[in-house]
Amino acid sequence: MSAFKDFQNKWTPVINEFLKTKLAKEIDDKKLSKIMSYSVMAGGKRLRPLLFLSTLSALDRKIGQDEIRIACGIELIHTYSLIHDDLPAMDNDDYRRGMLTSHKKWGEAEAILAGDALLPLGIQWIANASHSSKMVEIITQAIGPNGMVGGQYLDIDSTNNETVANDSKFINQMEWLKTGCLIEASVEMAAVYGQASDIEKVKLIDFARVFGRSYQIYDDLVDVVETTEEAGKATHKDEEEGKNNTLTLLGIEKSRKKLEELIKQAQDDLHGLHGDVLAGFLDLYKKVL
Repeated sequence: MSAFKDFQNKWTPVINEFLKTKLAKEIDDKKLSKIMSYSVMAGGKRLRPLLFLSTLSALDRKIGQDEIRIACGIELIHTYSLIHDDLPAMDNDDYRRGMLTSHKKWGEAEAILAGDALLPLGIQWIANASHSSKMVEIITQAIGPNGMVGGQYLDIDSTNNETVANDSKFINQMEWLKTGCLIEASVEMAAVYGQASDIEKVKLIDFARVFGRSYQIYDDLVDVVETTEEAGKATHKDEEEGKNNTLTLLGIEKSRKKLEELIKQAQDDLHGLHGDVLAGFLDLYKKVL
């Protein structure tokens, strides 16, 4: 079994148990807690919290309850973004991870409020466990108007907009903000928290930037190479809805080639680090290549 699989099998249950227990215990209104937990506990790869923890592991730092709380705070923020992204005014999706989306299960207002609650709670968990204003600065910049929200706006604004369909600079920027910023923040926060050396920090952030950019290409490919059942959500939607992305810009084969190039670059960035676990994240992309 690979170092990544060992790490994933060890820490994913810990992440899941922490999320389940703390959401039930720390939210006063039990109905709201249930609605929030529905999306958080719907499954998923726990990619971002595992990136945070595996970066700490690469730096030979211990992982305890504070580190798990920070990692889970990242997951709460990610889940908020998914709930809002699925709303009728956004991507209007009925299924996420093979389950009804939050607004389909509970109602649109309830879904909006669940996302609204998960976002500040995630930041609170990060702040309380890290005692670091720098950590809060990194995460809030990554998800704000110059990060994830800005990318989501560009995605909506460019839908059915033929003027940007062939603009690779625009598409790279949009997809980086939409997806890459939170992935980079997950690694950068660990580098700061784990007191990485300057050289280690440069290597880790370079890896995160390449991995974050390549993740959106992978996700775009999933939309066309997997069935709805395999992906756990509606597929073959992007082209139908006039979405502009790397796949619509380059086509399937060139997108795969671009993804392969980025994988090689990410592997090179980890040279000289204890990065076996981090390198294992790149295996995720094999199913679309």
